[in-house]
Amino acid sequence: MTCDVGTNYMVNPILYLGSNTQTKGISLAPYFIDELTGSIEGTKRNITKDNWFTSIPLAEELLMKLMNITIVGSLKKNIREIPPELQQLLSRSVKISMYCFDQAKTLLSYKTAK
Repeated sequence: MTCDVGTNYMVNPILYLGSNTQTKGISLAPYFIDELTGSIEGTKRNITKDNWFTSIPLAEELLMKLMNITIVGSLKKNIREIPPELQQLLSRSVKISMYCFDQAKTLLSYKTAK
C-alpha cells in the first residue's frame, strides 16, 4: 500500500493474495511498484522501501520514465550491482561509510559496531 505521510491516509491499496495474485506476467516486486506508483507519477515524491522491493534496475526504471519519483531503500548486500569494494566489510573499520555515485544514484555502505 502507499501512504501519505502528511495525512496518514492510505492511497491506492492493492491486495497481495499470495500465489493467487494476478501480476500480468510480471514478477511481484516490479508489478507492485508499478501499480502503486501510477497514481503519484510526476509528483516529485519519494518512496521508501525495504530490500524486497528495492533494486538498482528498478531505481533506473523509475528515473528513466521521468516519473519525478525518488527512492530510498536498503539493498541485499550480495546483489551483483553493488561494487565489491562496498561488500567487503571485514577489513573496514567500524562506523566507516563508503559511497558510490552514478549519475542520479547514490549507494552507501556503512559498517556498524557489533
